[in-house]
Amino acid sequence: AELRLAEAQADAAESALEREISRGLLGGKKIPERRTLEPDEALVEQGAPGDELYLVLDGVLAVVIDGEEVAEIGPGAIVGEKALLEGGTRTATLSAQTRCRVAVIPGELIDKQELEDLAATRRA
Repeated sequence: AELRLAEAQADAAESALEREISRGLLGGKKIPERRTLEPDEALVEQGAPGDELYLVLDGVLAVVIDGEEVAEIGPGAIVGEKALLEGGTRTATLSAQTRCRVAVIPGELIDKQELEDLAATRRA
């Protein structure tokens, strides 16, 4: 029970941080590019270079690492931070499970400290 409580608290903290980052990104003057994906269309491929961050606006993305689906991500999630923080290479393939819309945020618009804080919550 304690483990579930700790996981719920970590999820809540991550969600709050993602909402805060989302508000900061989308509340600014620069409106990010938006992209629509059809089911089975890849947003990014594992091993590819990448310098953009993505905010899932609607739909569900599958996270695939080395050919194995490890998670699904839904609206409000911020993805792509590892490539920005760890050398510019995508660590997973993200593909649409359903029709998805994502906001594309260029890496140079991102506050790296906020991004490091978000990544730290995912590693914990």
